Amino acid sequence: MKMSTITWADLARLKKAAKAAKDTLPNLTHMQRLNAIAAAEYGVRHFHELEKRYDAQVASHVDVDGGAHHCRFCSYTFDGTLPADIKAHGERHQLFEEAQAALGFVPMPYKEREQVKRTGYEWMRSLDPGTQRQGALAVLLSHFERSMERAVADGRWHKHPYFAEYLAYALPGAGFVLESIRLRLSKEFGEQPGGIPAGSTDWPSQAAVKVNRSASDAATSMRLRESVSQAAKTAAEASISG
Repeated sequence: MKMSTITWADLARLKKAAKAAKDTLPNLTHMQRLNAIAAAEYGVRHFHELEKRYDAQVASHVDVDGGAHHCRFCSYTFDGTLPADIKAHGERHQLFEEAQAALGFVPMPYKEREQVKRTGYEWMRSLDPGTQRQGALAVLLSHFERSMERAVADGRWHKHPYFAEYLAYALPGAGFVLESIRLRLSKEFGEQPGGIPAGSTDWPSQAAVKVNRSASDAATSMRLRESVSQAAKTAAEASISG
């Protein structure tokens, strides 16, 4: 029996399975089939128990300050007293769950990516080319995270490039990067002009190009993302403690 975290996708899958079992269990109602499948897979008394568990998991991510609610998982602030706001949060939360399952991460929240960006700019002021490179990657990562967050919220994360490919499209317009470092990064990751509109760092909702999103690019991007973000976080923590 499964005791793992319950996701919205799990609930949707059980509903689909209950519907598909109509021919094999014709004497049971849809809800009875749903309860039976939930009990068999998760050891619960009924499907509603799973729904309550899911709701509790979602609520565990939410910080409450009066009427203002903020979800740490999907970076959404809403009025917890308004049904429309609660519904909007639920829909956004589900999109972020879906993206996390496919991508292996959720985009950094605002405060975190801003700290990564500040650290990146500090590194770019270094006289060491290696540190300058790391700083440029940190700033570009903050741009990528913001762009990906918006793509996830719009349900189009699957059309957004992974970090390594994003760099190739972002570098042509990265005028904030020292030219010698920008050229170095272009040799590493390539350079693809025209993918991101001038003056923007977001991947467009109606992109004129089709991204690769290969398995190798996903693995490379994940390692690079983790390496850059962890280095920036460690540097920020050291700065605070020092």
